[in-house]
Amino acid sequence: MFDPLTAMASNECNSRVKEALAELPDEQRSALVLAFYGGLTNEQIAQHQAIPLGTVKTRIRLGMRKLRVLLESLTHD
Repeated sequence: MFDPLTAMASNECNSRVKEALAELPDEQRSALVLAFYGGLTNEQIAQHQAIPLGTVKTRIRLGMRKLRVLLESLTHD
């Protein structure tokens, strides 16, 4: 059954995530998008971007931290 309130909340959440992702440095945003939207593993991202695995892990970790802070600030506005 379609719930319009749930759909509206989901759309608002997606909009906030996209807004927060746009604030991240390109390297972190790219790694996060490939991992969470593209479904790639850390190893696949490293191969795709021709960078060390440790760099991918660091970019994702830092990006997630920044994303959390950004989303918290967007929620409180």
